[in-house]
Amino acid sequence: MATPSNRPMTYRMDLPGGQVRLRELVLYIAQKCAEAEYFGLTKLNKILWRADFEAYADREMPVTGRAYQRLQFGPAPTEMRPLLSEMADSGLIDIEERPVNGELTEKRVRIKDQQPSLYFFSDDDIDYVDRAINYYWSKTGKETSDDSHGIAWKILSDLDPMPYEFARLSDALIPSTQLERLKSIGQEEGWRSQ
Repeated sequence: MATPSNRPMTYRMDLPGGQVRLRELVLYIAQKCAEAEYFGLTKLNKILWRADFEAYADREMPVTGRAYQRLQFGPAPTEMRPLLSEMADSGLIDIEERPVNGELTEKRVRIKDQQPSLYFFSDDDIDYVDRAINYYWSKTGKETSDDSHGIAWKILSDLDPMPYEFARLSDALIPSTQLERLKSIGQEEGWRSQ
């Protein structure tokens, strides 16, 4: 059995349904967010990311299992752009551009007649997605993007892959008592900061 120190990072998990899982969640999220004040591609990507990475942190099993990458506006599935093009070309969705707050343009995914199939998803999977939708519901694209720029995003460069293990990284500040203890251990061990 691999220990955490020698186990390879998980960039993708081949789950039943493969890419169909991502496609159906795009439809599901677009349907659920149809009436949201703000719902552009940035928010779609962050909802997927949050659902996948929170699910992985809790149960070591993401919702989609698809690979993610770091982009300027936060994490996104690596195959999102070609998938959305394919979905638009096949008539499943439209990508509507609309002004937001007078100066920005939002690219909003609108589903056509196709209803999402949740065949490959457990109730638990959908719960992670619904919680991510609720978390980002009232946030603008910028607020959503900023929220995803935690330590896991900051330590990478654009287009770098994001392993699911990054879900365990915390942006919480270290309590002063723990920080003092670390400093004490460092002094005892002769650690030096640069």
